[in-house]
This record gives sequence, structure tokens and C-alpha cells, in this order.
Amino acid sequence: MTNRIREWRNRRRMSLAELGEIVGLSRSEISKLESGSRRVRADHLVVLAKAMKVAPEDLMDKEAVRELIGDGTPTRPAASSLTIAQARRQNGIIALLVDQSSVNGEAPPQIVNVPGAFAFYMPDTSMEPRVPVGALLYVHPMLPPRAGDLAVISHGDEPPCLASVERRSNALVAILGANRPPLDLNDPDVTHTARIVGMWFP
Repeated sequence: MTNRIREWRNRRRMSLAELGEIVGLSRSEISKLESGSRRVRADHLVVLAKAMKVAPEDLMDKEAVRELIGDGTPTRPAASSLTIAQARRQNGIIALLVDQSSVNGEAPPQIVNVPGAFAFYMPDTSMEPRVPVGALLYVHPMLPPRAGDLAVISHGDEPPCLASVERRSNALVAILGANRPPLDLNDPDVTHTARIVGMWFP
């Protein structure tokens, strides 16, 4: 998938190493993303856009951005009867405690009238998945994740947690954290997966 990461990096007069240091990727990983030899995931797109102070649509085609992170809006969407789950770092993962509180207003279009939809704020800076602290992520519990998506994964006795999804060989795997092995989404202990369908950034 073509992108304009190199173009904007050059406009910002940043080297591969400088951009990589800001977003937590190696020089070679940035180079692979620019050339298209490595697929740009949703979390890559978010942190690269933030690091270069551009909209995600400046880095990729608008349709591709919509596929990865949903429709961006310039102001915070209100959220009516939408559960805002508590999120915290626990054992190296971003764990969620759902059904903790709700706020007034209207849910964003991606999850309006979707039973069980919820949102959560990113509690801290995470190297994997790479999502900026304070970002509000919207979860659609009825849409399964695809390669390149962010997702909420329920696995075994652990609480639901944030993951990025990749395709490795013929399997979809969840990357839960830098110190965790990839989790095959066909593992029988994976009880539920839900796609992140949009984000709002303060």
C-alpha cells in the first residue's frame, strides 16, 4: 500500500533514525514502512502522524486511513450511554476493566446503536501496540479484527487487553506487548476479539 511517510519525513527534515527514536521503531523498520515492504498498521499510522504533526490522511490515502482507524473528527465526539472502560498497565499489557462508568451525549457513528460497544483511554505510552497516551479508542465488539487492526482480545483468565493484529504465515496473531510472544487468534483460549474502529486524540 503506497504512503507518503518519506515525503513528510523529508519535509520535516528528519532522518530515519530521528523519526524512529520518536516513535520507538528502528531506522530499518521506518525504511521498510516507507518503501511498502512492511505493512503500515493502525498504531504505526497514529504515532507517525503525531510525530510529524500531520493528519493520518496526509500519510496515506483517505480510504486506507478509514480502514485502519475509522473516520477522524476534529473535535471530541460525545458518547451517549457509551461505557468508558478503565484501562491500566498490568503484567506488561494494557488491560481493560469494562462496565466501570459511562458518559452522556451521543456515540460516534462507528458504534452508534451497537450492543456492547465501549471505549477506553490509553493510560500510558506503550511501545507495543504504539498508541499515544490519552487517545480514546472505540471498540466494536461484533467486528473481528483483520491484519493491521488494533483490537481488544480476551484470552484465558486474563482481562481483555489491547493488541495489534498481524498476519504471520497463514495465521492472524495478536501482539499484546513487547515482552509477550505473539498469540494465535485461533488459540482455543481466545474467547473473544473486538476491532478498534476509531480513535480520538486530545
